[in-house]
Amino acid sequence: MMTEFYNINENHPNNFNLTQVPDMDVDTIWTLQEKAQAKHKGLVAQVYDRVSLGFLEDRGFNLIYTTHFAKLNVRDYDGEPVVTVGELEPDLKQELLILLRDHYERIHRTNPASKNINYQDWLFDNHHFDLKHSIVRLSQQHIVAVILIFENENDFKLGWTFGDDMAILLDLWRDLLGILPVGKVLYAEFKSNDLFAMSVYDTFMWHDIDTVAQTLLWQDTSKNLRNV
Repeated sequence: MMTEFYNINENHPNNFNLTQVPDMDVDTIWTLQEKAQAKHKGLVAQVYDRVSLGFLEDRGFNLIYTTHFAKLNVRDYDGEPVVTVGELEPDLKQELLILLRDHYERIHRTNPASKNINYQDWLFDNHHFDLKHSIVRLSQQHIVAVILIFENENDFKLGWTFGDDMAILLDLWRDLLGILPVGKVLYAEFKSNDLFAMSVYDTFMWHDIDTVAQTLLWQDTSKNLRNV
């Protein structure tokens, strides 16, 4: 019952994901809140319009982050030599997975990530992961800045980017523009709760390509569900 309006994200098991929010009425959202509370879970929803945003906020949902969908047109640029992920030794590849895990868990504290996520599957076992154009900066044989790129049909898509220092990360991005093929497009999604990614979004000439998405959370600790 009501399964068409929610699903379970195994990577974020604390909350149910709502679907088809524009099609919901008040009775539907109340029922879903009661179902979630009975399971000791919250509800997460991503919406693209002000009406849906207001509807959920009136039902006790709170905004947790905003996602910007953008693209970057690659132009000729001479960057510094970089270290590609494909060139990393096995111990540094393992370090990269640990850093990705730590970064992903950090930006999803509000909607916690499962401890069972296999980050090896996300990167090295994913045939779309681009070992040639994913790059890192090393310092004293440790990774201090990361840009992870995936193939996106004939272009590229950003997976994650993070580092120890914002300035070092932005320098690495300037180097990335020196190795990406001229004329290609790099697509990306930037979440407002990811400070490193948002710094990249604010620094370079990204072009927004879609409506901004708002992600909201309703927590199962709410009381008097039909009065929120």
